[in-house]
This record gives sequence, C-alpha cells and structure tokens, in this order.
Amino acid sequence: MISHASFQEQVINNLVDWTADPLNDAIVPAAEIRESQYQGTEFTYPNIRVDVRTQVPEGAGNCRTKISIENFAVAGYSEGDSSLECERVCFQIGEAMFGAQLEDTPTPAQGPAWRTETVNLVQYNAPRRLTEKVWRGEVIFRCRVKETS
Repeated sequence: MISHASFQEQVINNLVDWTADPLNDAIVPAAEIRESQYQGTEFTYPNIRVDVRTQVPEGAGNCRTKISIENFAVAGYSEGDSSLECERVCFQIGEAMFGAQLEDTPTPAQGPAWRTETVNLVQYNAPRRLTEKVWRGEVIFRCRVKETS
C-alpha cells in the first residue's frame, strides 16, 4: 500500500501546479492549498484543503496491496455574503483534478513508488454556510493506484 502522506502531497502539488498556470485564472493562491489537518492560525480566504480518506486494496493473495482504490476529497472555502466565490473555487478544483494522473517516487523509508490511473470525479457537494460569512464546498474523487517499485 502507498503512504497517505505521499498521496496527499501529490494531490496538493497537482493543485499548486494548476494554479501556477496563468491560463487557469486561479482564485486560490498556491500558499493557501494545504492538507485538511492544517492547524495553523495564519491563512486567508479563499483556500483549499485536501483530505485523503480511504485506501482499499484490490484483489486477493500476496499482491492485493499492490493495487488499491484511493478515495479523497478536496474542499474549497471562501468568505463573503454569497457562496459564489466558493462555487468558483470548487469548479476550479474539479478542473484541476478530474482526469489528472499522479505519481511519486518516495524514499524506501517513506513507502513504495506509485502512480495513479486517471482521477475520477465522484461527487460534487455545493457550498454550504459554515458561519455567518464562511462557505465550504467539497469535491470527492477516486482513483486506482498501482505500486511501481
């Protein structure tokens, strides 16, 4: 099985790379794309948080951990009177991740090298109000991951 930390890092890197392309007119700055467990107090809106959820092995026998299904969610947050900005952030999350292919070659101590097949969009949850002016939307993805080493 692959490391959740490695997978999360590559999802974040993919989103950061997508925002760096001026043709994408990204709303969220790269510095505001972090893991969902981020507990710092220094952040701004809008922002994006990546939540790696479950990794389910496929198959049977000794090789069942070599291929797995990775489920993850990416949430967009904004602040304002309307959910419109959060809606745009979530749309851009979908644009950046749907169809992406991720890979990593971590050190042996960090886990095996891996790559994904195409990332599929599973569900889009429209923005909902968290507090008086804070909005949260979420896009859920799934992909097959194969160890390559």
